[in-house]
Amino acid sequence: MNRNLKIIRIAMWSLVALGLTAILILGITNSNGINGVFNLTNIIDSNIAVQKDEKLEIKSVNKIIVDFSSSNIIVKVTDEDNMRIVQKSSKTLKDDEKFQVIQGNNQITIEKRNFGNLSNTLSFGNFKEVIEIYLPKKYNSDLDIETSSGDINFDSDIILSNANFSASSGDIVSKYNLQVKDFNIETSSGDISIETLTAPTYKIKATSGDIKINSLTGSGKVDTSSGDIKIEYKDIEEYLEVTATSGDVKLTIQKGISFEFKGKCSSGDINSNLDLNYKDENHHEATAKIGNGPYKKITANTSSGDISISN
Repeated sequence: MNRNLKIIRIAMWSLVALGLTAILILGITNSNGINGVFNLTNIIDSNIAVQKDEKLEIKSVNKIIVDFSSSNIIVKVTDEDNMRIVQKSSKTLKDDEKFQVIQGNNQITIEKRNFGNLSNTLSFGNFKEVIEIYLPKKYNSDLDIETSSGDINFDSDIILSNANFSASSGDIVSKYNLQVKDFNIETSSGDISIETLTAPTYKIKATSGDIKINSLTGSGKVDTSSGDIKIEYKDIEEYLEVTATSGDVKLTIQKGISFEFKGKCSSGDINSNLDLNYKDENHHEATAKIGNGPYKKITANTSSGDISISN
């Protein structure tokens, strides 16, 4: 009986292996995959080609909106006078799959005409698409970027007035300096990682992901429902509020900043190299006044996680 079961299992796994091999061969030999569902060529060949390249004048423009459903978006600053948009893809796009530009009321919107059908959305590995935004250095007005399934990357230092960045399922990353008057950034399922952010007012939120900022200046709120928060504060204008529903919070405050701290964690510890006043023996709640004033306000809360504050 056991011997028969072993024979049956071997036969079944052999059939599975043959089926996967057949799919692989078809995917390699057919650049369009099987009815657009399994496009393995896009996995094997990561090379992508330019599908559309357009330049735009932005002399009187005070707001730029970039809206794509399933694309990685890269923002770069250029010395050119005109804005440039480059759309690259691992497959040849039809005209109605390429981006369109809508202009009016001192505003430019760049969006994709056709967000694709269900078979493309569920394609094995998905095709790769990149939108490169070349922003003139002299442009310092408003910028809104939204992608439903893709990353947003900043490959240059940038100065803006108002900025709203949103990625439903992807990371938002900047290894450069972001300087914005009013800054709003949100990911539903992805991490936020910023090298340097200077913003008088900011709101940073990750529903399911980590938040890491190596140098932050300004006042605002940082919130994640499921993830860790790690921030080094260069300066605090008035206040900061940090909340992690399920995750750890690690705050580093620049020496010389006078601040009043209030921290509370429902399930976790509050740790610090500063002189904290603990409200209970379990170190779930603590306060402190550091420096000689005037005091900036720092509030940190976690439901399930630790809080660490130091300078």
